Amino acid sequence: MQLSFAQEKSVTGTVTAATDGLPLPGVNVIVKGTTRGVQTDFDGNYTIKASVGETLVFSFIGMKNTSVVVGANNTINISMQEDIESLAEIVVVGFSTKSRDELTSAVSNVTSEDLEKIAPSVSIDNMLQGVASGVQVTAQNGKPGQTAFIRVRGIGSINAGNQPLYIVDGAQVNEDDVNGINPNDVESVSVLKDAASTSIYGARGGNGVVLITTKRGKKGQDGVFKLTSRVGRSRKTEDNFTMMNAAQKLQYERELGQGIGAGISSNAEYLRLVGLDHDWKDDLLQDGLQKSIGFSASGGEERMNYFFSLGYDEDSGIIQDIDAYNRVSGRLNVDYQIKDWAKIGSSLSFSSIENGDPRDRNNVQNPFRAIYDYNPYETKFVLDANGDQVLDANGNPIYNATHAGYPVSAELNQNITTRYYNRFLGNLYLDLKLTDNIKFLTQGSGIYEQYRRENFLQPGSVLDLIVNGGVPTGSKTDNGSFDFTYTWLNKITYTNTFGDVHNLELTALSEYVRDNFRSYSAQGQGFVVGGPSVLNVAATPIAVAGTRSEYSLFSLAANVDYNYDNRYIINATVRRDGSSRFGTNSKYGNFYSGSIAWNITNEEFMAGNKTFSTLKLRASAGTSGNDQIGRYSSITTYGFGAYNNGLTTISPANFGDPNLGWEQNFNYGVGLEFGLFNNRLRGLVDYYNRTTSDLLLNEQLSLTTGGNAVTGNLGEMVNKGLEFELAGDIIRNEKLKWTVSANLNLYDNEVTKLVNADDPNTVGVNESDLFTTSNFFSILRVGEEVNTFYLTRYAGVNPANGEALYLDADGNVTNNANGNEVALSGKSPFADLDGSVSTTVQYSGFDLSANFYYKVGNYIYNLPESNMLSDGDNIADNQRLDAFNYWRNPGDTNVLPRPFSNSNQTSDRFLQKGDYIRLRSLQLGYTLPSRFTETMALKSARIYVSGTNLWTYAPYYKGDPEVGIGSGETQTSAGNPTVIPGEFALYSYPTTSSISLGVDIQF
Repeated sequence: MQLSFAQEKSVTGTVTAATDGLPLPGVNVIVKGTTRGVQTDFDGNYTIKASVGETLVFSFIGMKNTSVVVGANNTINISMQEDIESLAEIVVVGFSTKSRDELTSAVSNVTSEDLEKIAPSVSIDNMLQGVASGVQVTAQNGKPGQTAFIRVRGIGSINAGNQPLYIVDGAQVNEDDVNGINPNDVESVSVLKDAASTSIYGARGGNGVVLITTKRGKKGQDGVFKLTSRVGRSRKTEDNFTMMNAAQKLQYERELGQGIGAGISSNAEYLRLVGLDHDWKDDLLQDGLQKSIGFSASGGEERMNYFFSLGYDEDSGIIQDIDAYNRVSGRLNVDYQIKDWAKIGSSLSFSSIENGDPRDRNNVQNPFRAIYDYNPYETKFVLDANGDQVLDANGNPIYNATHAGYPVSAELNQNITTRYYNRFLGNLYLDLKLTDNIKFLTQGSGIYEQYRRENFLQPGSVLDLIVNGGVPTGSKTDNGSFDFTYTWLNKITYTNTFGDVHNLELTALSEYVRDNFRSYSAQGQGFVVGGPSVLNVAATPIAVAGTRSEYSLFSLAANVDYNYDNRYIINATVRRDGSSRFGTNSKYGNFYSGSIAWNITNEEFMAGNKTFSTLKLRASAGTSGNDQIGRYSSITTYGFGAYNNGLTTISPANFGDPNLGWEQNFNYGVGLEFGLFNNRLRGLVDYYNRTTSDLLLNEQLSLTTGGNAVTGNLGEMVNKGLEFELAGDIIRNEKLKWTVSANLNLYDNEVTKLVNADDPNTVGVNESDLFTTSNFFSILRVGEEVNTFYLTRYAGVNPANGEALYLDADGNVTNNANGNEVALSGKSPFADLDGSVSTTVQYSGFDLSANFYYKVGNYIYNLPESNMLSDGDNIADNQRLDAFNYWRNPGDTNVLPRPFSNSNQTSDRFLQKGDYIRLRSLQLGYTLPSRFTETMALKSARIYVSGTNLWTYAPYYKGDPEVGIGSGETQTSAGNPTVIPGEFALYSYPTTSSISLGVDIQF
C-alpha cells in the first residue's frame, strides 16, 4: 500500500455523453476500493489522485457505470452510454411506481431537481405553484409557514372540501401537516389528476391525490454528506396605489368639513401635524429575517441504504414584536435486505413548529388594517405639548390609542398568542418475495399531531383594562388537540411476462384507516402583574371544555396492468370503501376506472423515424369519491348546555340521514404526449371532463322541525378543462444549455343540479330559492359557475347631483343598491385560466432559473378599497390619494360619488378582476469547479441568490391580487364550512417578497 501510494499521480480528463457529445457535470469519479472521489465540474472536467493499475469508476444517473484501469497516460477521457432503463422517468402513482412511458393516466411529476430551481419555501405545497399543469395553487396568505389552497382540475365540491388527499411515504396526512415536511427531504411530488390514477384511493381521491416521496439512500452509494444554509430578507409586497400623507389627509378633512383637519384653528397647529407625517408601515412592520440550515447523510451498502437529515428554519415575519415561525425537523429513512426474499424498512420523521400569531380579524386588533386606517399625523406614542413622549409610572412610553381607540402596538406586545405543533410521521414495512412472480407488502403508517395554542392577555395591558373596566386582571386561554391517524396496508402483487411481449401485473390490496381526535380548552382569570402566565396561578377558573371524535375507513381494491411490448397498455382498477362518516344505508361505495395508452413511437412503422422521439396517446374514464364532511353528519346528534341551578339541557344539534352517502366524481379524459428531435422539444395536451354528483350540501329544514340544516346528497356540477405543456432546449451545446418551458390550464365550471329529485322533501322546490346565497358575496345557482358573485350592479355617478347610481334587477337605473342583487354570470372567485412560463440557463458553472406565474378570469371583492375610498363614510380613517377625485359640481364625470351621499353600499363597484402575472421565482447560482473543491476535500459546492415575488403586474386589482383567505377569523366565525379562496380581500397577512443567499455543500 505504501508503494502504491507513492506512485499516485493526478489523472485528468473530460466526461461526455455518447448520444450528443455534451459534457456531463456532476459525474461521480471514485478510485475503486477506496474513499477517494470527486465530481466533474460543469464542463465535465475532473482531476483525481490515482495510481497505475487502480480502477476508476464513473457513475451518473441515466448512464451506465463505466470502469477504466489507470495506465501510463495521465489523461483519461470518458464517453458514457445511456442506461435506457434508468433514463425512464420514474413516477410514483397509487401504491406503485411506473416509468413515464408506462403511464396510462394524467400525472404531474415534480422532482427534487425541479424543486431546487424554485426559490425556497418552508411549505412544499406553495412550491408547486405554476410547476404542475392542471394544479391551481393559491397561498392562503403570506404568513410564514402557511399552507396553500390546492385545486386539482377545477372545483370538485361545494361543501365537502376541495383539498386533495396528501400521502407522504404511504401515510395519509392533513393539508395543514404539509408544512411540517422539510422540502430538502423531498425526492419527488406526484399529483394524480384523473380517475385512472385516483380511483385506487376510492372515497378520498375525488379532489386529486398529492403523493410526496422523501429521499432514500441508494444501494452501493458511498456516504454523501450535504450541508445547506440560507439567509434572507422578506418584506410586504409593494402596493399599486398611494395613501394620503399628513398634509393631504388634513386637506381632505378640511374639504369635507369633518375630522381634525376641519377643526384646525391656527397655522401653527397645522404645521405641527404636518410635521408628524410618517408611514405607519414603518411603525408596525419590519423586514423579516429568514434563516435555514440543513444537514443530511445518505448512502448504501449491499444490503442496506439510509437517509438521515436534520433541519432548522426560522422566519421572523414582517410584523414588529412577533417572532412568526420556527421549525425543527428530523428524518431517518432506512431500508434493509434481510434475505434475498425479504426486505424491511422505515420512514420516520419529526417536526416541531412554533408560530407567533397576529390577530387575523377585521377589527382594531389587526395590524394590517391599522397600517392603512391610522392617520399619518397620528403618532405611535403619546406626545406632550413639546413633542416629547409621555411616560407611565414605570418610565415606559405610552402607546397612542389613535382615533381607532385602541393601539395595535399594545396588542402585539401585550396580547400574546403562540401556537405549537409537534408532528411524528412515519411508516414501517415488510416486503416479501414469495415466489419469482409474487410479492407481498404489509405496511403500517401514521401521523401523530400534538397541537397547543396559548393566549395570554397581560394584566394591566391596554386591552385588559378595556374589557375589565379598568381593573388589571389578565386572562389566559390554553387549548389544543391530539390527533392520531394510522393506516394499515396489505398488498399482494403478481407480475409475469409471457412470450417476451405480454407483461401482466395483478395487484390486490386491503387498507384500513383510522383517526382518533381529542381536544381540550381551559380558561382562567386573575394574574399578578409581571408574574407567571400558567393557568395554575389564575385566581378564578373561567371555563373548561373538551371534545372527541373518531373516523375509520376500510377498503378492498384490485388493479390490473397489461402491457403489450410497451406499445399497448391497459389498466383497470376497482375499489370498495366503507366509511364511518356515512349513513347505515350508504356506508359502502364502489369506485372503478379504466385507461389505455398507445406508445406510437414503439411501433415498427416508426422505426428509423428521426423526428418523433416520443408520441403517446392515452384515454381514461372512471370514478372516485369525496368524504370530506363532518364525522357525524349521517346520524342525529344532540348538544348539551347549562341551565338554571346547574341543570343540563339537551337539544338536537344535527338531524341525521341514514341514506347520506358519497360524493361521486366521474372523470374522463384524453391526452397526447410528444417529444421531437431527441426530445429537444416536448410537451402534452390533455382534455378532461369531471362530473361531481350527489353533492354534500346542507338543506335548511322548516322551523316546525327544529330549523336546523341537514346534510344531504343534493346537487351536481361539471368541470371541464384543457391542459397544455411545452418545453424546448433552445440552445444545447458543450458550453451552453438554455431551456424554456410553459404550461397553460383552461377551466370551465357549471352547477347543473342543486336538489335531489328523488327526495320527497324537495319535490316542487325552486332550486334558486333553496340556494339563494351561499357565502358573503356569492351564490349557488343552476346554470352558473359555482360561487358566482351575487351583487347589485354599480352604474356610476349621477353628473347632476353626484349620487351613486345602480341597476335594479330589471336593469333600470336607481339610487338604491339594497334588494337589487343579481347573479353576475361569468364572474366568480375562480380563474378561467392560469399557468406559468419558466426558463433555465446553464453556462460554465453558472445556472439561472426564472418562473413567471399568471392567472386570468377570477374576480375579487375588494373590501379594503371600499374602506379607502369610502366617500366620506370613513373620514376618520386615512384614505387613498385618489379619494380626492369626488363629485364637486354638476356635470362632473369620471369621478367618485359625492361624499356622505350613502354611496358606499355593497355592489360590484368594488368587484375587480384578479388577473395578474408575477415573477414567482428567480435564482442565480454558481457551482465551483472541481479543481477548487477537491483542494477542500469537497465533492461539490454551490452558492446561489434567489428571490420570490419580485415583480407583479395586476392591471385591474388595487392591492395584492393573490388572495386566499380574506380574513381568517371573520370567515371562520361566520359559520362557513369552507373558505372560498379569493372571494374577498380583507386585511389578512399580506404576500411578501424575499431575497436570500444560500450555499449547498456536498462532501
